[in-house]
Amino acid sequence: MRWLGMILLLISAAEAGCFAANGLRRRAERIRILERLLAEMMSELKCKLPLVSDLLCTLAAEDAFQSLRFLQFAAHRAAEFPACWANGVEEDSDLTEGERAVLRTVGETLGSTALDGQLAVLELCAERLRAMHSEYEQYFRQRGKLYQSLGILGGIFLVIILI
Repeated sequence: MRWLGMILLLISAAEAGCFAANGLRRRAERIRILERLLAEMMSELKCKLPLVSDLLCTLAAEDAFQSLRFLQFAAHRAAEFPACWANGVEEDSDLTEGERAVLRTVGETLGSTALDGQLAVLELCAERLRAMHSEYEQYFRQRGKLYQSLGILGGIFLVIILI
């Protein structure tokens, strides 16, 4: 029975390391989704020139963006734009401060300038997200394996202490 407990402890520690590594991967994936969001915004603005409220509702309805809580929040209160966007961005705990800064810029720009100005700012924001994405990818490659290894080694350490 004691050995079973030690094996479960080792497995739990290894899972904790994998969970931490997957958290890094999820950040990189979320930035990729934000990049797609900005690309869709630019495409919609170029082709249809919709009202901001219509743009938010259209994007929030797409399956690819269902995980973006700030967008869902803003779409349900689209008549209150830009305040709903700012509130949604600030209240979304999944976002990092860098992501929030980019999204604040998007919210301040949409519907407030001419189309060319909006597209230029959205492109700059997309470039910032691309830079963040490559940073996160590099960070994940460096630290992901470290987190997994620390989980396994921590579990082995605890098992050795219990023996």
